[in-house]
Parts: sequence; structure tokens; C-alpha cells
Amino acid sequence: MSNLPHDILIDILSRLPSKSLGQFKSVSKYWYSLISSLRFIKLHHCCALLDTNTNHSRVFIMSTHSLHSVNYESPSCYEGIDDDNNLNAIISLNDPLEKESVGEKALGSCYGLVFFVCYNDVILLWNPTTQKTRLIPDPITPFSNAIRFYGLGYDHSIDDYKMVRASRSISSDTITSHVFSLKTGSWRTIQTAHMNINDPDEIGSFSNGAIHWIVRHNGGLNNSETILSFNVKDERFLEIRLPNSGESENEKSGFWSVGDLKEYGVERSWSKVIKLDWVRFSCDYGMMPVCFTHRDDVVIDLDSWDLVRFNVKENSYKRFKKCSTDWHFWVVYTETLVSPYG
Repeated sequence: MSNLPHDILIDILSRLPSKSLGQFKSVSKYWYSLISSLRFIKLHHCCALLDTNTNHSRVFIMSTHSLHSVNYESPSCYEGIDDDNNLNAIISLNDPLEKESVGEKALGSCYGLVFFVCYNDVILLWNPTTQKTRLIPDPITPFSNAIRFYGLGYDHSIDDYKMVRASRSISSDTITSHVFSLKTGSWRTIQTAHMNINDPDEIGSFSNGAIHWIVRHNGGLNNSETILSFNVKDERFLEIRLPNSGESENEKSGFWSVGDLKEYGVERSWSKVIKLDWVRFSCDYGMMPVCFTHRDDVVIDLDSWDLVRFNVKENSYKRFKKCSTDWHFWVVYTETLVSPYG
């Protein structure tokens, strides 16, 4: 491809997997410079997000003694299937926490970046594909007597990732939030909102330009769940009502997970895609949808122990190969070359 015009070469490379591009950096100084440029990294990231025909996402699985990345579209990652032609189906990763000597207590993701909230309130950003890390220091302004929750989002208007660290005061119905810009490398205290919420999820999910947490309203005996969202562009908190499931009190779900609405923020746009029950999968503690595949199957976490792929039409499922003999945590991320430094 050395004789190809520059624009055609970029167009070809921007469609390739991140792992391949990492290897292609060694072809020449020119290719190294091209693939490492911020302009190309952004283009490659955008192509991955817009490409609905190819799976660019993987499930990151973290247990006590091991980290793994799983390509859930590969047949090789499922029990009973041995395919030596796809060695990339399940890969072992080096632990970035050991390198930085910090202890993890929660994790989340946004596109190609995974973040760890550590016990000393330091946040570690990590790209599992490139293995690059960045420590985000604790904000100067401390939180005291408050419940903390976190999220990572991407502001398309300024091409910048924003780390949000928020807290709800126990003594008053206020939410104070700090925002860290990956580009500027600094924290800002941006808003105090008055909202009557309780028990927010510690880690939020990014979708439709906003970070979302499941929260509970304080209403005496009639507590109700809702979604608290933070728009990363406008940097404002809003609430989105959860749908009325139409189920009886005895059949109501014990938890919710956040997904996309057909019309974002419109309650009537919710639609029931699938109904799962613990008995069907022999769960003891809980089950959680992880993601939908390109074939409209759903990947489900069972008891933080097993992962299965459930086929809705056939009402059947197959188990992932077990990566460890321990409990695990997971997040879904996109394979990109995006740097933790923005």
C-alpha cells in the first residue's frame, strides 16, 4: 500500500481493527506517525461507532486475580467450541492497577476507555486496547458526609471526555458535582442541584450524550425508582421517568439497567424487548443484561459468576467459557486508539 494516495490509505486504515493498527505502526515511520496522529485516532473512533455491520465492542471481565477481554461475537468464546483460528476471542490483559499501586472498588466505561474508582478516591483511566493509563487526582474540594457517584462521558461538541464525580448531601437534598476535562487536565465545580433522591448507582452509564444513574426517590413508604441523567455538553442534571411495567406488585423487577430509548427522554418511547426470570437461568443472587449482539441475542451476567448468550427467538442460551474461578465484574467497551489524555 506504499504507492496508494494518502487519502485512500487513510480510508483503508480507518476501517481496520485497533489491534491490527497497533501492529502496523512498525511498518514505517510514516505509518507510525499517521496512525498515532490525533486526527486519525478520532477518524478511526468515529468509523467504529458508525459501523453497525461490524462488532467493535468487547466485554472486559475483571476477577480477583485476572483480567480478560472477550469478543462476544466470536464462536470461540463459548463452551464446547474449540476454534484455534480465532485466538483473539478471549485475551488475557495486564492489570493496570498493579502498575499504579492503587486498589479498585468500582469500574465503568465510555467508548474505548475504562475507568477504575479507587479506594483513595483517585480515578484510573485505561484503554484496554493500547494499555495506556492515566491517574486522575482527587479534586481539591473534598466531599464530606455525602454519598458519591461517578461517570465518564464524551462531549462531541468540543471533542473531549469528561469525568464526573458527584455527591448527594446526606443532610440536605442537594447534588454537588465536579467535572474533570481530559484535555485541560483540571477539575471544575460546576453545579449544585436540588433533587430529592437517594441511593444512586455508584457508576453511571453513558448514552445519548448523557451519563445515567438509577436512583430512588425519598417518599416515605412509597419510594420509587427513576433515572438521574447528567448532560455532558450542558453540564446539567435532569430526571427521566422509568416506564410503567404494567406488572403486579408481586411480579415487579428487583432492579433496572439503563439502555437507549427510541425517543430520548420520552417516557412513552420505552418498549419491552425481553423479559427474563431467575428460574429460567437458575440464578441465586441476580442477573443483569450486558449488551445486545448484532444478531439481536442478549448477553446476560448471572450472579457475577457466569456469562450467557440468550437467543430470544429460540428461547435458548449458551455459556461463555469461564475465564476464572472467582467472582467477576464487567463492562462493555469499544476497541479504539483513544488516549486517556484526550
